[in-house]
Amino acid sequence: MNIKVLVFATALNTIWLAGVLPAQEHHLGSDSASANCKSSGSTATSPMDGSAMDHANMDHAAHLAAMRHCKPLPTMPGQAAFGAIGEVVRLLEADPSTDWSRVNIEALRQHLIDMDDVTMHAVVKQHNVAGGVDLDVSGTGRTVLAIRRMVTNHARMLDQGGDYRASVAQTPAGVRLTVTARNASDAGIVARIRGLGFAGILTEGDHHPAHHLAIARGDADAHGK
Repeated sequence: MNIKVLVFATALNTIWLAGVLPAQEHHLGSDSASANCKSSGSTATSPMDGSAMDHANMDHAAHLAAMRHCKPLPTMPGQAAFGAIGEVVRLLEADPSTDWSRVNIEALRQHLIDMDDVTMHAVVKQHNVAGGVDLDVSGTGRTVLAIRRMVTNHARMLDQGGDYRASVAQTPAGVRLTVTARNASDAGIVARIRGLGFAGILTEGDHHPAHHLAIARGDADAHGK
């Protein structure tokens, strides 16, 4: 055979292999990942074989690693307080200045319980007054203490702002929160206060995320005292 022809044929074969082999490897890799996905999925959701996943003994790290090759994972933790705590923990772990001897995640959990009690279980009666509202906030059992802790601290924060005056008086079953416009002639602010009502006023200032981080860090002034 002519040497030139042989060299040319060898070169063509090399080029062909260079294109085919990576494609085959990619295909095999995809098949492997797909098999892992199917294996992982069948382990988690295979009702046909009568078995159920043992959540306590499963290898969570391996399961999550396999599932990441399959499809996007949910981002919601399934419970709001759990998610809030998880977010704070990640921030603390990412901050090299975190003093773990002062960290108190349990204090944050108790605060979130207060938030839930006040938001979901408090009874509110709203009365318009000159420049704003009186809000009689009451509850039973643990909710009474949660109301007094949370509303008292929030009123202090509101009163430090530029738009509102806020004061709290204790009542037998909770508190009376009075919120008025700092400029009583500003009809827009007065209307906003009345429209927001108790639940809306609690969100004013958007201080809660920073407040939660301060509580978890064990900051002495976490409640603005």
